This record gives sequence, structure tokens and C-alpha cells, in this order.
Amino acid sequence: MEIFLNILLFFFACFVIWKSSGMTVNGIEKFSKSLKLSSFATSFLLLGVFTSISEISVGINSVLSEKPGVFVGNLIGGSFVLLLLVIPVLAIFNRGIMLKDHISSRRLLTFLFIIICPSLLILDGMVSTYDGLLLIFLYGLFIYFFQKQHSMFNNIRSMEPNEKNAKIIGKIIIGVTFIYFSAKILVDKTVFFANILEVPPFLISLLVLSIGTNLPEIAIAFNSIKKRRPEIAFGNYVGSAAVNSLIFGVLTFANGSFEINKATFEHTFFIILFGYVLFFLFARTKDRISASEGLLLLFTFLIFLFMQTTEMLLVF
Repeated sequence: MEIFLNILLFFFACFVIWKSSGMTVNGIEKFSKSLKLSSFATSFLLLGVFTSISEISVGINSVLSEKPGVFVGNLIGGSFVLLLLVIPVLAIFNRGIMLKDHISSRRLLTFLFIIICPSLLILDGMVSTYDGLLLIFLYGLFIYFFQKQHSMFNNIRSMEPNEKNAKIIGKIIIGVTFIYFSAKILVDKTVFFANILEVPPFLISLLVLSIGTNLPEIAIAFNSIKKRRPEIAFGNYVGSAAVNSLIFGVLTFANGSFEINKATFEHTFFIILFGYVLFFLFARTKDRISASEGLLLLFTFLIFLFMQTTEMLLVF
């Protein structure tokens, strides 16, 4: 009975995050329009960060609970979910998608390097504060170069305070509050299931929690399909995936050095690396990902799920 109740609480927390994230992201979109931000700044920076509120909340709660393995698995798995599940699903259902705000091969490589860095850093089973500082520096460098190319912060006009903007900010604060406390439930239940199954929290976070905290991005994907608008703001997904590495760096620096029970992560790492290489090859050749390419990327993600499930059963 206790296990069943905890499963219900886990999925209830996911549902609350889904609804609260939708309200928060909608508020951020309206707020950014009032600031007259450039389209790339809105999608890459604002939506990229604010669709990652779930990951930030889970990370803070995992640090406070002294379970850093939870945020490590969640953030590494989260970036993989975005590029190998969310975007491929859009490509399949829409018979291909155009990638707006296309970036050059060099910048795409830089982006993928930043995303895979956390996976590289945990291969030795140790994460240090220097690793955290490195990730923060790389993200800052990434933002600097994109600002130069896209002028993200140009033409920001001053915002006149009014009742409408006050309501928008109020909704954002309410949404973030619900997300934070729901994330605490997710962290607690992840640790609970890890203890029951006698597996590292890192594994459950990598396999299950990473999908749960990406519900905002998945919701955006399904809304795009529902509205029959295959064009997506590529910057949103790039920004959200890249900011996971920044969150990893900040949380590592705040938590201090720690060991990670990575179990047999070495095998999974090669699937992650293969998936990112495949994504690069598809994205650099043209400004669209076809349905067949989406299927290949999704198949790679299913292999990832299979390997993680197998590893969890072996550890168990």
C-alpha cells in the first residue's frame, strides 16, 4: 500500500509540474513581449531558462537533501530527452520540422560539447567544484558568442508598470512555487524508490525523473503538433538543453565535490555520445530534420531506455 501511495504521489507531482510549467512559460512569453526582446533572446534565453525551472527545483531539493546523484542523473538525462525524444517526436508527427534560428556547424559543435560535458565529467565517479566552475565558464562563453551573433539583448525597451504586467508576474511566481514544492516530492520519491529497489538514485533520475522534469518541453511539443505548426523555435530547445549544463555547474559549485555512484554508466555514455553525433550530422546538413531522421533519433533514445532499464535490473 505504501509503495502504491508513493507512486501516486510521484505522478501527481509530475502532473502539477506539467500544469504549473505551462502557466509559468505562458507568463514568461507574455512578459518578454512587453520587454520587446529579440525572438532569439526570448526562445533561447528566457524560455530556455524558464522551461528548466523543474530541473532547477529538483536540483536545489537534491542538494538540500544531500543526494547530489539525483540532480546529476536528471540533468544528463534531461538534455538527452530534449534532443533525442522531444525534437524527433515533432519531426515524426509533422513529417519533418524546420529548425528556425539555424546555427553554424561550429556553434552547433560547441553547443553539443557543452551538453555532453557533464557526462564526461562523471566518468571517473568524482565531481569537483572545479568541474562546476568549468561548466559555468563554458556556458558563459556560449552566451557571449551567441549574443555577438544574434544581438540578444538589443532593443530592450523600458517596461511601464501596469496592472496587466503585475498579474503576469503574479502567475509566474505562483507557478514557480508549485513547481518547487512538486519537485521536492519528486526528489523524495526518487530516493524512496532507489532505497526500495536498492539502486543508486542516479539511475532512477537518469531513466525516469529526466522525462518528468522535461514535461514543459514535451507539452510545448504536443501543443505544436495540435496546432499543426511544425516550425519550432529551435532556440528554445537549444537553450533548455544548454542551461542544464549551467545548472549542473552551479549546483556542483554550491554542493562541493562529491562522489557519484555511476554504476555501469560507461556503457550508456557511448549511446549518449552516439545520439549527439547523429543529431549533429542531421542538423548541420540542412535546416530541417526529416521524419525518417526523427525515427532514427527516437530509436537511439529507445536503445538508451532499454540499456538503462537493463542496468537497473542488473544492479537490483
